[in-house]
Amino acid sequence: MNDPAVTLPFPREPKYGQAEKDAVLKLLDEGHLSEINRGPATNALEAAFARLTGTRHALSFNSGTASLHAALHAVGASPQAGVAVSPMTWVSAITAVFQAGSYPVFCDIEPDSPNIAPTAVAEAAPACSAVLATHTWGIPARMDQLAKATGLPIVEDCSHAHGALYQGRAVGSWGAAGCFSLQESKSVSGGEGGILTTTDREVYERALTLGHHPARLAAELTLPELKPFATTGAAYKYRMPAVSAVIARQQLRSLPDRMLAAEQNLATLRKVLEECDAPVTWPSIGELSVRGWYGTPLTINVRVPDPAELSKQLKAAGIPVRSMYEDWTQAPLLQRPDLAARFWPHLARSPYRPPTIDALPNFHKAMRQMIVLKVPQLLAPDYMEQVAEALAAVLVRTLVTA
Repeated sequence: MNDPAVTLPFPREPKYGQAEKDAVLKLLDEGHLSEINRGPATNALEAAFARLTGTRHALSFNSGTASLHAALHAVGASPQAGVAVSPMTWVSAITAVFQAGSYPVFCDIEPDSPNIAPTAVAEAAPACSAVLATHTWGIPARMDQLAKATGLPIVEDCSHAHGALYQGRAVGSWGAAGCFSLQESKSVSGGEGGILTTTDREVYERALTLGHHPARLAAELTLPELKPFATTGAAYKYRMPAVSAVIARQQLRSLPDRMLAAEQNLATLRKVLEECDAPVTWPSIGELSVRGWYGTPLTINVRVPDPAELSKQLKAAGIPVRSMYEDWTQAPLLQRPDLAARFWPHLARSPYRPPTIDALPNFHKAMRQMIVLKVPQLLAPDYMEQVAEALAAVLVRTLVTA
């Protein structure tokens, strides 16, 4: 008898529906696709993100990477002291540290979570000027513990965690700044784009000076030390196109319903996996926390000798696995400071040292033992049951009884 396999298609609706199309057509009819100031499209999206996170300010950018660059600049990332970062993230969250004039100090992840470990941050803190904490795969990082571990400013990378809560409080409001990506694969998308959230006026204004138009700078800068930048700023031209803003605004309206459907789908998946005694564990987020929806990480409880072969078997069974990130710590750009210095000359004079494999044991174990599933944001109990049964069968066949 053949093992169970997923025969139903992955449940999905069009990424951009009628509401997004209507918003774009209205914008085209109005004839204003670029807002150099805080125009109506920009204002609506920024105000919506401020409400989502419960922060005083939100600032739009043309990418999540640009928002990270601006946030790190705003909190004072230094060329003499690095930024504590997790190795389990997209490479742009690492290179943004270089762009901000600093360098990454890699900290191991927690043994039971894909997120940066507060204990590792505490050890690295004396050599750092800031912390960049990614809510990886939508699992909220332990922000209270990170804050206790160090007095450094914390920038939250919320690119996987739109709408998530940690201990009842929105991600993007815990740190000195929060950064959201609006790239197409994210739960809230403008095609491309980014948002920075903060309650600190100085952080907001410093971030504003990096890449926004002088018209907006002149209208909003109030701090005496920043007013000299009103006529120029740093002129990175990081502002968001109005088209991206109106699309993302509509996506944000539908986010609660999509999150609820994903949560119900995950409950179905978990119930069936437990009934099948599948050898997996789930990251704990706590009773008052709500996860975001970019990927669902599961840790396999029996040793995985060949992660690539397991991934091949899972895909062959129709299981919607998301590719794990590369081990960027061993990429030539991170291992050879002479290469990185071609882009960021300050590294030639910085204390940056390439990370070693031995320094990140939890991360490298997770790279072997973790899989990440895509969970639909459309209610689909039959599909989730098929996924769970097929996943349990593959794990038992390839790892338990092999």
